[in-house]
Amino acid sequence: MTMTDREIFLLIICTVFYITLFILVLQSHRRKIQLLQSRLDNIHAMQKMAVIEPRKQDISAIFGSAVYQRIKQYLGEGRSMANGDWAELTEVVDNVYTGFSTKLYSLYNMSDQDFHVSLLIKVRLQPKDIATLTAHSKESVSSTRSRLYQKVFGQKGCTKDWDDFILSI
Repeated sequence: MTMTDREIFLLIICTVFYITLFILVLQSHRRKIQLLQSRLDNIHAMQKMAVIEPRKQDISAIFGSAVYQRIKQYLGEGRSMANGDWAELTEVVDNVYTGFSTKLYSLYNMSDQDFHVSLLIKVRLQPKDIATLTAHSKESVSSTRSRLYQKVFGQKGCTKDWDDFILSI
């Protein structure tokens, strides 16, 4: 049985289409691997800097700060934090952990919720307290933590993995 010109043309079109699709998928996969490798390189560099880089102040500077005292008050009242509190807490944490927020944003384009959860982990608050301060459920906070780990590292991880990473930088 011989093929008609039309069948040959359709076969060629389909072949070209599948080859093009294969190349696009392959390029996408390579870009994703490069992005993950870049993130991992950033993470390793940050962790080395965290060990080598001296702290501007002692961690007690966070616990003694006015914003931390307000946080404790908010927790007692079951209230969430205001926008000004987030900016003040970011400044205090960045002073103690040099460039913490810059390092964090360099890893992944975080939402405010992602950043706030990470910031509160850095000041060693419990997930239930983070949920209260961010006006989200404890489940939402847990989901944010595990999702961030997966986005940054490209692999599944538990909430504790993200917490350990945040505390290491």
